[in-house]
Amino acid sequence: MRIGCLGAARIAPAALVAPAQVRGGAVLQAVAARDPQRAAAFAGRHGFLRSEGDYDALIAAPDIDLIYNALPVNLHAVWSIRALEAGKHVLCEKPFAMNAAEADAVLAAGQASGRRVIEAFHYRYHPGFAQLLAWIRAGAIGDVTGLDAAFSVPIADLGGTEIRHRPETGGGAFMDLGCYPLSWTLAVMEAAPVTVEARAILTPRGVDESLEASLMFAGGVEASLSASMAANARFAARFTVTGERGRIEFLNPLAPQLGARLSLTLDGRTESVPLSRISTYAFQLDAVLAGLESGETLPTEGRAILRQQRALDAVYGAAGLHHLRFGPAV
Repeated sequence: MRIGCLGAARIAPAALVAPAQVRGGAVLQAVAARDPQRAAAFAGRHGFLRSEGDYDALIAAPDIDLIYNALPVNLHAVWSIRALEAGKHVLCEKPFAMNAAEADAVLAAGQASGRRVIEAFHYRYHPGFAQLLAWIRAGAIGDVTGLDAAFSVPIADLGGTEIRHRPETGGGAFMDLGCYPLSWTLAVMEAAPVTVEARAILTPRGVDESLEASLMFAGGVEASLSASMAANARFAARFTVTGERGRIEFLNPLAPQLGARLSLTLDGRTESVPLSRISTYAFQLDAVLAGLESGETLPTEGRAILRQQRALDAVYGAAGLHHLRFGPAV
């Protein structure tokens, strides 16, 4: 599979380059960035066969099968659509789009082109998260009664250059960080929340520095989610699922390869299971390439994308931040 990378992004070396370099059948064909010189330097540093002069040249290249879209969030939809229309499959970084309307348009372009578009929620392909879901589906903890999830890490504004602090590029703690706890929750519940409540603390530039949300699902199941990128935030990545008979706790479901703990507690006894130290990104690339070859639907495409985007919209709306996803309300 010949891969083109849209954007010389900070995430690309870990998310794409390293997995591709150790996997057979994946070729780092080309990369494009806003600055052609930066793209050329990135290509040389990370083993791409070449760089292209701009995004259009990359997606038009006939020797590329899959586009990895690592651009800022506000550019995800437009360039994913162009890549799909050019006959390329797309692996798009999270969050998938600015809002559900954009996500709908991307998925429609995929259907029209006959090409696949997948959201890069890499954690979902790690065996640790598969084990969590297997316990739940097997009824190990009984019916789910509650969920609690958080992801926080300090993110500095870097003199106004950090895109996660900029409203126009899809910034905000819950967009960049909170999308993970939301995704963990929706992977378990496999349904949209019935009601959403949220409150946020804003940065001087007007994006959410921290946000807490409460999602109520059918049957009275409540999920408490939080995310913060404040300067004084302490790193946290945790997910707890409580059931009628016990609970599952996952410390660092985001990147278990960096150190994590997954445990099942029943009747006061806790059992932890070993976790693979292979990168979540490696598992993701394996699954994406295998899925493209077999035609098997992946867990981070199709309806899962729309459910996630609609819930993101609902959280921001409940927090009074509708304008960050859609522009000023009219």
